Amino acid sequence: MGSRSFKNCRITFATNHGKAQAAQTHFERILSAHIDTLIIDSDSLGTFTGEVERPGSMLDALRGKIRLARTVTDCELVLVSEGSFSSADGFGLLTHGIEMLMLHDAQAGVEIVEQYISYETNYATATIGTLDDLHAFLTRISFGSHAVVLYPEGVPLRGNVKKGITDGAEADQEFTRLRAISPSHTVIAMSDMRAHLNPTRMRAIGHCCELLAKRLITVCSQCGSGGFGLSATLPGLPCEACGLPTQRSRGEKHSCPFCRHSIERPRSDGVTTASAAECDWCNP
Repeated sequence: MGSRSFKNCRITFATNHGKAQAAQTHFERILSAHIDTLIIDSDSLGTFTGEVERPGSMLDALRGKIRLARTVTDCELVLVSEGSFSSADGFGLLTHGIEMLMLHDAQAGVEIVEQYISYETNYATATIGTLDDLHAFLTRISFGSHAVVLYPEGVPLRGNVKKGITDGAEADQEFTRLRAISPSHTVIAMSDMRAHLNPTRMRAIGHCCELLAKRLITVCSQCGSGGFGLSATLPGLPCEACGLPTQRSRGEKHSCPFCRHSIERPRSDGVTTASAAECDWCNP
């Protein structure tokens, strides 16, 4: 196989939540590529709200979406997206999201993966017992432009989750109805993290799409194919006090997904030593 170029290509974005809109501008500007949309039932593989469990890693989820898309399309290039949200500090005061994209090249049997980490997210969840608490939560998640999910605490999720609420009167009405169903008379509220109802998340997906497009335009020095980029971090950053290696990253591995040629590069942020507090020898 000769070198693989992604310039002027057509890519099918398989999604159930309108994510293709986040990709088109970046892929057109950087690659002169066109994005088509393929609607798949990704909720059948798992949901944020938990009615359908999504076992495994984000990569497992991406591959599941690729397999689902491949049952309905023979397009050469299929793109899928997955997001994960959690507390970054363990207390829920600082949250972050990880967006990950996978481009599957059916001709070469190659996966090209990119990710973007953002601390700009409205991800939040709370147990609420009063309308006043509900209204405070809605303000916190930028309700209106962003949707909310409500479900009664203490009952099975399936059939009792109300998603996609963007109207205040509907939120009040559903809260009152669901609270009456709950044995504890409380409702779980969470920001709706589906991209088409969460502009903040859609922007993060856009940033990830830009990174992927830049990776696809970056060619391998050995085979000339696009897709060359960061594939792993390399542990071993030396301790500032004793000089011994730590678990902190000392550099980056950049690889070609086609010929597997790779090179090592220093950290992109210029950091050359780790704090003694992060050293297993100085701070066991």
